[in-house]
Amino acid sequence: MESLLSFGLTLIFLAESFYEVRLYLFLQFVAQHHPQAASRRRLQRILRLERIWNWVSWVFILALIILPNHYSILLVSIITMTETIIVRQMAQLKRKLNL
Repeated sequence: MESLLSFGLTLIFLAESFYEVRLYLFLQFVAQHHPQAASRRRLQRILRLERIWNWVSWVFILALIILPNHYSILLVSIITMTETIIVRQMAQLKRKLNL
């Protein structure tokens, strides 16, 4: 049961990661080509948060590989929850920009 939960959370994380990359590329394009939108503090904050989270998530993924298996559910849960929050913020900003 534990491995099934871990597998499900991993699949959710992977799906969110693909969507996150698409949102990041879109917001990065907006920041470069629409100066009026790029000057918004929230856009800059979310792009910075995404870059930081990208590095931190790799640290968690490496820890997932290195640490014993009984930490896997905790790490996958943290990764998936944080990824969900960041993707949600990025999607809200995209909707708010209305482009």
